[in-house]
Amino acid sequence: MTSSDTRQSVACISGRRVVDVLSRLDVRSVLLADPTPLDLACKVDIPLDVDLDDWPAAEAALRWLHETRPLDGVFTVYDAHLPLASYLAARLETRGLALNAAMNCHDKSRMRMALASAGIRVPDHLAVGDGHDALPAAQALGLPVVIKKRTGSAGRGSLLCRSADDVTRAVTILGPVPLIVESYIPGPEYAVQSITCGGITEVVSILAQHVGPGPRQAETGYDYPSGLDADTERRLADFTVRALAALGFDHSVAHTQIRLGDQGPVLINVAARPPGGQLCAATERISGIDLTRAAAEIALGRAVTRGPASAARVLYRCVTFDSPGRVRFASDPAHTPGLILDVEDGDSVLDVSDPDGGSYGRIVVYGDDPTVLENRYRTILESLRPRVEPDIQ
Repeated sequence: MTSSDTRQSVACISGRRVVDVLSRLDVRSVLLADPTPLDLACKVDIPLDVDLDDWPAAEAALRWLHETRPLDGVFTVYDAHLPLASYLAARLETRGLALNAAMNCHDKSRMRMALASAGIRVPDHLAVGDGHDALPAAQALGLPVVIKKRTGSAGRGSLLCRSADDVTRAVTILGPVPLIVESYIPGPEYAVQSITCGGITEVVSILAQHVGPGPRQAETGYDYPSGLDADTERRLADFTVRALAALGFDHSVAHTQIRLGDQGPVLINVAARPPGGQLCAATERISGIDLTRAAAEIALGRAVTRGPASAARVLYRCVTFDSPGRVRFASDPAHTPGLILDVEDGDSVLDVSDPDGGSYGRIVVYGDDPTVLENRYRTILESLRPRVEPDIQ
């Protein structure tokens, strides 16, 4: 860097997903990681190896840079580092998601209290500090319930329990950590993607979300359009805007999960980051907005880049299995358009209901005609013909 370098400057905590985006934005990039992978260190302007659990040390390292060349913003696209990113932005008095919003998203009990106090419907719930209290809490609420880790862990820290035995098993799986026990909300689920700039939230897309049967309610797919009528979509969009305002959102993107229950929308979770899997790419195809790029642009105080939508419909299905064992494919899945696999022929897999199972890949097809999309999906699946053989020890 020279004194003539007039680029904006931004710090990202961890963030393999955003390094390429930052290079395309032509900014001075600072990457905090523990440690910084060599390939990423070569792509950013300043790699900082810091202990991300040592907030004062991270602040000291970043403050030295900030005083030398002021940062325009600090952000992350990972749930685990969200509180630290907001803390650093607040301490350096630069742009970032408000710290109270970050903490509201990090702690599910705190999130529900903030939402309920603003009149945003959430599941009935009880916070428990000890797993021994989970069963009494579940019995007080009435089965079925969902038991979640209060902080972090996303989907793998959430289990559906239909019986007392399920509750006992969930507590063992989730470990000796603070938990939240909440009523299970039956009904269809929707994933809402949004951007918030200066406290003004814009809903980018609403997709129907499919989930597995549990105990782990793994995401099994998405559909766009959502299948909802225009009035119901507007109601979900307004619900999301009010929820994010209640949580204190000012500068961020968000992935919000909502169940449409008998009494209307119920907020299940808010993640202050772009969605994972291929959902970010799918959102860009249907809206023209790359949410990872948008997260960086919002941190920089720039207008969010908007391109043309390139698809009117998305059919997105996760690759899951009904039984554990070793997966076999009828054909080589490499270079199959629309298919992304996280396993290879012969790898061990778990069934979709297993707490450690879930998705092992995605089939995503785009177009304008729902029949054509369904045919494309079936063609890919029939070509692959995955089967699971017993894993004999």
